[in-house]
Amino acid sequence: MYKEITNTKDDPTLEQAQQFVGGYVELVRVKDGVLLIDEEGRFKDKEANTKASALYGGMIVGPAIFISNKIKSAWIA
Repeated sequence: MYKEITNTKDDPTLEQAQQFVGGYVELVRVKDGVLLIDEEGRFKDKEANTKASALYGGMIVGPAIFISNKIKSAWIA
């Protein structure tokens, strides 16, 4: 699963992000924004996420939320 946040009103809370990724949230910075992923995804044997991996330039597993630098988000400081 992959979700892209395109509007500030859809910016997820910590609880919403945890529910989507299925665990503790890890923030990974990428060129155009951030990815929110399950920090223990590899230990849980989650499947590769091709869209998130392409943004990161490496292997990302499990559900991911992408938040672009173009929107005002509490996740991007």
